[in-house]
Amino acid sequence: MWGFKLEFKKSLRTKKFWAILIVMLLLYLPVLYTIKMVQPYGREFQPSEIIASLISVTLSLAKFFITILAILLGATAINAEISEGTLRIAISKPISRLAYIAGKLIGHTVALFIAILAAIAVTLIGIALMGVDITSALILDVVLLNLAILLAMVEFLALGYIVSLFVRSTSTAMGVAIILLFLISLMSPILVEYFAYSKAEELTREKFGPNWEREYSPSLGEGESPYDYLNKQHDKLVREYRRKYLLFDPITQLNFLLGNLTKTTHLIVTNKTYYPMKNEGLVLVPDYAHPIGSEVTNSTGEGPCRGADFEGGSRTDFVNGTYVEVEYTKRCYTIESYQGVGYSIKRNLDRLGVMIAILILYLGIGFYRFLRMDLR
Repeated sequence: MWGFKLEFKKSLRTKKFWAILIVMLLLYLPVLYTIKMVQPYGREFQPSEIIASLISVTLSLAKFFITILAILLGATAINAEISEGTLRIAISKPISRLAYIAGKLIGHTVALFIAILAAIAVTLIGIALMGVDITSALILDVVLLNLAILLAMVEFLALGYIVSLFVRSTSTAMGVAIILLFLISLMSPILVEYFAYSKAEELTREKFGPNWEREYSPSLGEGESPYDYLNKQHDKLVREYRRKYLLFDPITQLNFLLGNLTKTTHLIVTNKTYYPMKNEGLVLVPDYAHPIGSEVTNSTGEGPCRGADFEGGSRTDFVNGTYVEVEYTKRCYTIESYQGVGYSIKRNLDRLGVMIAILILYLGIGFYRFLRMDLR
């Protein structure tokens, strides 16, 4: 408890903690304004879409800002105290090394949770301001979301500890931590994308021939195009490779864990209005002043809208022995239906197990190094 209290107070006094937290929270304001003002084709967002949007914003901002905070807290946790001599004073007290670093870990974790609690509060306030009822189920979902984020952030904290225990200079350790973050959570996914695309191109050449890009023409026939096949294989391989090879990246595993928060569907609304034809001299023209009927049809499907979101025009049809002018509009709306954090976690329990196992591994390396290193 002594180590916990000391580290917790020190974490809350650091300028980087408050700077990162304030910047993160301020970024909610333009997002809330955008969601409130944007009304696609004149319709308002549905409550599930509002919740999905704000949950997505919370997840994105927390993954970026709190990740930086976590790894920097860890990267300066031990080496700064060694260089300042405060660690030797702490160890001279009746406290074991294991208890000391465990208290430090708990203090940092609670500090990170406070930052995440701020994100929870802002998310719930944003949902309330958008006119959506705050239910106990929604509060539980937001809390579960941020506990999942906290698990990933503690992994980065543990990575920071490893850096801090191997790099004595605090400024150098901070640089190494940022480079490590860059390599783990940015470069590794990019490399996976590259290898997946290369493999997808290879599969496409096997199926459609080595020169398919030059030889393919949409008029050659029906069926799946090489481009559709390439994109489908690429998406499949990216997901497969990330599951296999990016176990060490907390952000990738968090994305898998929360990968079923929403379900994307689309709604197509088709509106047709029929006008009779009348003679104007020797020419038939539509009589727009006297429409003879209209119809509205709706259809839904999985995934986002494909093609243009809006189409419109007119044509002349022969209906019941007479010519009529048909004016039509077709609008497609992409809808994000919120499924819930609990639902997503249940669908991806294997990723939760991976995150816990990697956290134990990172902490094990850090604790082992601290227990055996020379602190002089």
